[in-house]
Amino acid sequence: MPNGTGGWISAASDVVVRVGFPTVVAGVLLWFLLTNFTQNMNSIAGRMEQNARAIESFAKMQDDQLTEMKSHTRELHEQTLMMKEWVARKRGE
Repeated sequence: MPNGTGGWISAASDVVVRVGFPTVVAGVLLWFLLTNFTQNMNSIAGRMEQNARAIESFAKMQDDQLTEMKSHTRELHEQTLMMKEWVARKRGE
């Protein structure tokens, strides 16, 4: 093999010889960490978006239930007043 035509293995070994093995290892580890970090952050962002939608849906459901309970409370109040009036009339007879 003539010098310089060894392909990617020759190029990799030239880089290791020129900058040193620890520097190459550190660079590869840094690249690996940064790509994994980016993937993890994208995954976390997606999950947070799903959680936000779920919380929004839950809050809407809670608001609907509160509105319904208030309606039931008003109806019970009206029924209580009617029963009190009816009892008062029965006692007056």
